[in-house]
Amino acid sequence: MQAESVFIASFVLLVLSAAIVRLVISSGGLPSIYSSLIYIPLAIVGLLFGFRAGLLFGIITAIAMGPFTLSYPFIRDNLISTGWIFLLMSCAFIPVTTGLVSSTLKTTIRQEQHAKFRHQETGLPNIKALLRYFKSLSKNPNLSDESLFDIIDIRLKNFDAIQQKIGPEKAHKLVKLMAQQLSELLGNQAHIGQASDSELIGVQQASEKEHHSAQSNLKEYLQKEIQAEDGTSYQLDPSASILRVNKRQLTESSQDVLNRSRERAYRVKDSDDILSFFDESKPAKQQSSFSKQFSDALINNEMSLLYQPRLSTVTGQFESLEVSSRWLHPSRGDIVFSEFSSMIKENQLTKDYLMWMIESCFMDLSEFTQQQRQPKVSIDISLGEHVEPNVLYALANKIQTTDYPPTRICIEVLDSALMNLNPKTRTHFEKLHNVGCNIIADHFGEGFSTIQSLFKLPVDAIKLSDELIHSAASNSDAKRQLASIVKIAHAKGLRTIATGVNSKEKLLLLKHIGCEELQGSVLTPPVLKEALPWERIK
Repeated sequence: MQAESVFIASFVLLVLSAAIVRLVISSGGLPSIYSSLIYIPLAIVGLLFGFRAGLLFGIITAIAMGPFTLSYPFIRDNLISTGWIFLLMSCAFIPVTTGLVSSTLKTTIRQEQHAKFRHQETGLPNIKALLRYFKSLSKNPNLSDESLFDIIDIRLKNFDAIQQKIGPEKAHKLVKLMAQQLSELLGNQAHIGQASDSELIGVQQASEKEHHSAQSNLKEYLQKEIQAEDGTSYQLDPSASILRVNKRQLTESSQDVLNRSRERAYRVKDSDDILSFFDESKPAKQQSSFSKQFSDALINNEMSLLYQPRLSTVTGQFESLEVSSRWLHPSRGDIVFSEFSSMIKENQLTKDYLMWMIESCFMDLSEFTQQQRQPKVSIDISLGEHVEPNVLYALANKIQTTDYPPTRICIEVLDSALMNLNPKTRTHFEKLHNVGCNIIADHFGEGFSTIQSLFKLPVDAIKLSDELIHSAASNSDAKRQLASIVKIAHAKGLRTIATGVNSKEKLLLLKHIGCEELQGSVLTPPVLKEALPWERIK
């Protein structure tokens, strides 16, 4: 198309040049003082249409003004045979020069624009390019306002460790390779971009009927290793969130949609889950309130408990199971606990959720007991800065009525919540501790508590925060700080537990500094009770 345009423009200019020459002939010649003005249109042609069209126009103009045409006798005093050769060279040189300058400028501008919308290391579309793509969908006549789109945000938890191991260049090649594989998996209509070194974002048109199979395929892919060009396989340890929106939402508030997608992906990354799905495509007025949905979920058995084994670095076996949950939503698919925990707190459903979790957990424990199994379980009873006394009472009642050994029950509480215990709640904790329950200070390192302050409370173990562990894996000062915390905890008689162990490097680091229990996706993800690896559970 561009070549055709140049040809047509050149033809028009040829006709123009012939007309100009004819005008010169009919007017009796061109005064030498004005003869140099002929170079101005030549320069303009080179700038506008490029050096090829400029060269053609220059040669045609020089020939038209040369001794081979009728115009030659009418050109006054300024042309001899050698002068015409100079004219020919000038008519060719000027438009070629301006054309090359124009081409260079256009290429530079094009490269700057390209770089503006590309990730520096991989060349993949960046966030600006993704936002531009979102807005471009509004111009697609084949899409209605209610057309569905899935935004897939993938976080690569192990990217930093792999980058340190194989170098930045090879690590970025792995990310680019993963983007290509995702594009093949999602289909030709998918648009894959890169938000940061360790974050890929894909956008594809969605289907209500196929979202379960699409989730299954993506989840299966995320669990596979990536094979580099040299044949070496690497586990980037990815996790992903899928946010479903309609075209209207995507085009009218693209930045907000992208921010929500990235926030959800960040939560999934911190939760040891692989994939979560959330549907925002339906207008709020068409959705029932969260409280109603949650109540229906409990009645319809849409909620299920998950158990994530913790590895003992002393025995090499799984010695306890942390209790979590998932919600198999009828329209949104699998929703992990980290996705709806904030909604539980906002709607003041914390007590209802914890009561359900305790009831369901002890039903499973009764089933395990009948199978001649009594695993140690760890139950998180705090979703905020305060602990409900009624929840502790319900837990104590279950321990008493089921005869499950209290020594096999661990109670996890945020370290900040432990520091804010009121007298009544503290009494309940002390009673549970006295009968043998283990008390664990969760997310230690995020609040203002210290081991010395926790030692005054009925605490048996500290669960190190993900932030502490992540920093220690890549920073020598943070590593020394973490080792010091573990050492002091041992001196105070407290066990140390690490969560978020999502790479072999973190696993080896935590074993080296003496952390007793490890939990994370590199060991095993949270699973349903039917999938527990009993042969490795002590």
